[in-house]
Amino acid sequence: MRLRAKGTRAGFTLIELSFAIAFISVLLITVTLITNEIVSIYRKGYSIKTVNQVGRDLIDDIQNSITQSPPASISSFCGANYDENAQDNCKKNNGFYSVYQQFYVNATINNSELSSHYVPIGGIFCSGKYSYVWNSGYLFNGDNDYNLGRSANDLKLKVKYKIGSSGQWTTAENFRLLKIEDSSREICSATLTGPNGYPSTNVPLVAPGTVTGNNREVEVPSPLSNEPEDILRENDASLAIFDFVVFEPARVANTNRLLFSGSFILGTTTGSVDIMTSSNFCKAPTNFSADFNYCAINKFNFTVQASGN
Repeated sequence: MRLRAKGTRAGFTLIELSFAIAFISVLLITVTLITNEIVSIYRKGYSIKTVNQVGRDLIDDIQNSITQSPPASISSFCGANYDENAQDNCKKNNGFYSVYQQFYVNATINNSELSSHYVPIGGIFCSGKYSYVWNSGYLFNGDNDYNLGRSANDLKLKVKYKIGSSGQWTTAENFRLLKIEDSSREICSATLTGPNGYPSTNVPLVAPGTVTGNNREVEVPSPLSNEPEDILRENDASLAIFDFVVFEPARVANTNRLLFSGSFILGTTTGSVDIMTSSNFCKAPTNFSADFNYCAINKFNFTVQASGN
C-alpha cells in the first residue's frame, strides 16, 4: 500500500502533462486535416455535379427552342436585302451567320506554348424561337494568364431592348447567358458584317458590326413582349460559358427543315479554366486566391431539327 506524504496531492508530472498536450495537439491537427480534405472533396464534387446538371438543363432549353422553331428555307436567311455576291455567300453556308456568330479577341497567353490565340469573348445563337446572347467565362474569372488587350468590362456584350412599342430603352449588362424572344432572328441580322450585311468568308469575328470602341452593344430591332431572361445568372457555383460553337446548319432532303448541331463548354469562373490548349481542364492554382477545389468544366453536345409550326 502506497503512502501519500502529508500535505501532497496526486496528479500528473510535468513530463506526463507535456506528452498529453502533444498527443492532443497531434490529434487536433489530424482531425483538422481530415476535415479539410473532406470539405475539399465535397466542394469539388459539388462543382462537378452543378456543371453537369446546369449543362443538361441548357441542352434541354436549347433543344426545345430549336424544336419549336418553324421550318425555314435558306432563302429566308439570304433575302433580297443582300446584293448578289452576299446572297451567294449566304447560300453557300446555308445562312450560317444569320443564325450564329461568335466573337473573339486575339489574346496573349502567358506561360504557354501558344503565344497568342483567338479567345472567344461572347456570341449569339438565333434558334428561330429564341436567341441566346452570352459573354464568355474569360470575362468573369479574372484569369491573369490571358492578356485580352482590354478590360473585361470593355469586352462584354450588352443588349439594348425595349418592352412594347411605347416602352423605354433598357440595356442588359454583365449577363452570362441571355435568352430573348426573337422568332425572326433579328438579333443575328442586326449584327452581321461584310458586303451588305453578310460576311464574304468564314473568319473569326472580332466584334459585332454595330459595335464601336468600347461600346459593345447589340440592339434588339423590334420591341419585346417579355423581359429577356438571364438563364445562367450568377449562383453559388458561379458558372459561365467559355465556348459555344454551332455548326453550319444542314437542310433535310426534300423539306425546308434545318438540322442544327453544336457544342458548348460550361465551367466555373472560380479557379482557372483552360480551353485553349489540347484539352479542357482546370489548371493548378498559381496563388492562394485561385481555388482549385471549386473549379469544374465539361463539354456538352446537341443535335436537333427545327420542326415547329
